[in-house]
Amino acid sequence: MTFVLVAVGLLGWALFEALRPAAPPALASWERVAFVAKPPGSLPWTAAAEVPALPEALAGTDAQAAVDALEAAGLEGLWLPTTPNAPWGPSQTVAERISAGGVIPGLRGVYLAPEGTLYAIDATFWPRDLASTALARAARQILEGGDPPPLDAYPGGLSARQSVEVLILLRAPDGPRLWRSARAESIAEGLNVAALAARRRWDERLETMGGPLHETLDQLDVEVALLFDDGTIDPDAVSLIDPLFKPVHGVAYDQPTRWRYLLPKVTHAGRGATEAYRSLFVDNGFADESFDRADLRLYRLRMETVSVDQGSAGSRRAGAASGSDEAPSSSSSESASKEGSGSSAGSNTTNVVPKP
Repeated sequence: MTFVLVAVGLLGWALFEALRPAAPPALASWERVAFVAKPPGSLPWTAAAEVPALPEALAGTDAQAAVDALEAAGLEGLWLPTTPNAPWGPSQTVAERISAGGVIPGLRGVYLAPEGTLYAIDATFWPRDLASTALARAARQILEGGDPPPLDAYPGGLSARQSVEVLILLRAPDGPRLWRSARAESIAEGLNVAALAARRRWDERLETMGGPLHETLDQLDVEVALLFDDGTIDPDAVSLIDPLFKPVHGVAYDQPTRWRYLLPKVTHAGRGATEAYRSLFVDNGFADESFDRADLRLYRLRMETVSVDQGSAGSRRAGAASGSDEAPSSSSSESASKEGSGSSAGSNTTNVVPKP
């Protein structure tokens, strides 16, 4: 009889495990995660309540305290229940801001699903004071026709090895004229590649742009920004796209050989992020309801301006500090595609705004 009961119990457990929804493949490689919400599938994550100092940090407003608690425990991520319509301002607790899909210093979104949200420690580093003065000046020198500086000539941590995407934007008093971005293995490399790509693109469109770049560049602001992947959208979370995409987020997708996006100001200039995705799909030859395409990974793009070198026309809006979202306000032509693959830097192909 005992044997029968044990066999029935084992059969029931096996049936339960077989019917239990599997964890999304995108989460399979994440092992060092503390959870508040129930983990998806059978992921062997650690209960947040068991991590020293973490419950107190999540209940407070100091995000660095949560990062410190995770690092002290050898963990890298947090899984919390998703509440996308909840407030996410600095007065909310760290847990509330993560659940709402907000922006939190030291953390970045990784995966956003109806049942839970994964945030992880963001190790992206740059010396902010140095970057704010050096990067845009270096970009302007390349745009003027100079050779890109050797990577080891960049000061501080700008040539440190890390995966980044760097955006170069040329802005006139009436708005952006041209922008290019590049994914690379350091900020210095990304800046060099993006600036060269912007210079080539201007040369390719001389008539449209109103003449050679060297005749106009002095009147343009040169802006350098970092673009961050702030969380993959779970296929079942499409209905939550609008509340999950905050004003600082642009819509974006990856394919195996390219990526495309709209910067934040364009994303939110119309009827929300869902409609922005539909426009992005159509502009790139897809059906407007391509949210469930197997070859697309939808994600949130966050932009942070890190350096500005003003032109003689003083086109940058007064009071817009470095680090603010100064995304272009033009049409959905701000999409970008990657050419090539692998670990080498890939520049994005973007449209330009013709000279009136």
